[in-house]
Amino acid sequence: MSLKDMLTTAFLNLWRRKMRAFLTVLGMVIGVASIVVMVSLGIGIKQATIESFAGTGSLMTIRVSSWSYVSSGNGGGSSRQKKLDKKAMAEFKKISGVDAVMPLVETYGMLKSGRYVTDASILGVTKEQAEKFGITLADGNIPSSSGANVYEIVVGAWTLQNFYNPDNGRQALDKDGNSKITADSRLQLTFDYRAVSTQYQTDMTTSTSDQDEVIPLGDFYKLKVVGTMDQSNNDFSYYCLMDATQLEKLAKANKDFTSYDSSSYQTVLVKCANIEDVKPVKNAITEMGYGTYSLQDAVEMAEKSTQNVQYLLGAIGGVALLVAAIGIMNTMMMSIFERTKEIGIIKVLGCRIDNIAGLFLIEAAYIGLFGGAMGMGLSFGISALLNVFLASSGMRSIIPAYLVFGAVGFSIVVALAAGMYPAVRAMKLSPLAAIRNE
Repeated sequence: MSLKDMLTTAFLNLWRRKMRAFLTVLGMVIGVASIVVMVSLGIGIKQATIESFAGTGSLMTIRVSSWSYVSSGNGGGSSRQKKLDKKAMAEFKKISGVDAVMPLVETYGMLKSGRYVTDASILGVTKEQAEKFGITLADGNIPSSSGANVYEIVVGAWTLQNFYNPDNGRQALDKDGNSKITADSRLQLTFDYRAVSTQYQTDMTTSTSDQDEVIPLGDFYKLKVVGTMDQSNNDFSYYCLMDATQLEKLAKANKDFTSYDSSSYQTVLVKCANIEDVKPVKNAITEMGYGTYSLQDAVEMAEKSTQNVQYLLGAIGGVALLVAAIGIMNTMMMSIFERTKEIGIIKVLGCRIDNIAGLFLIEAAYIGLFGGAMGMGLSFGISALLNVFLASSGMRSIIPAYLVFGAVGFSIVVALAAGMYPAVRAMKLSPLAAIRNE
């Protein structure tokens, strides 16, 4: 018997008992839909977790610290510091998978416009670093190093809304709630808090061997706003940006207020070329004696916590599929009892026993195929409905392509496994006993 004849005969055998075949396929549809929907919810939870972390910063960025924790092996440990300087940055760049390295040249100051002031975290960057590390602006341009009397600055996403009067604490808002300070307002920068209000003007002294020296008030520097940070750029959105060279120069000139050390850095950012490079690069830097952290660490911890949920959801769906498999086995066994005489006749006519087993396995495979395909259609409908109801919770059902083909293939395998015993039983029937059967 050719394969074509076996496929046709198996289909006609199912078609002769349409209601029974339909109910068996329906059980497979429910089983496949249950497991697919459950697994899709697990995938959706995992994806939502990754996206929530990705929204707080780049998953391909590693924060390198000069401080690291060293385990003593007996449950304890200690912290140690290793110098993080330009030489160390050069070593980081040599690591395979590293795309860019940027030191966090940052300091704190006060922005002043008229009688209003605000605190500012200022980060020094170059145009190349901004491009590599995805520092995006809502408008304007990255500050340049040009200008000696007026310094270019990009204000943070919320900086202009945070100005207040230091003497009474009132915010710089008009009657409509809009900020009185705009990008066109005249801004000045100082690193000395005493310079912006009399309430900060306490005596600052440094002790010497002979006398205490009073530190004079810090200078003011004129600023030109050339852009605004993008609110969605969560790693950097709260920073004000200045050119790295200009900020280093100002920080050195105001070392009494900034405690800036040009010989080393507290933190360096390392950008990997691909997300797969993050773990090996992180491990390489850790082995060099530096502290490291990436959002991949948080993602891995979150994935471990959601993995048990995925297993539970998959197991719940698997129960329905197991019930469907039992239904297939029952259907095939009933088919053997009803067709015992028919099996005996085709054996007497010379049909090979492996063809007989093949007929029953093909029938089971048809049930798995039709049940899997229809189950996937039902899964997409349920998934779409769930996404409507779960939209406000942040959860969702995701059915990737691999799950579609995997579920259909798995349903066929399950059906074949369920049909294996009935097929072997049919193959072993005695021809004479089968023919005598009424």
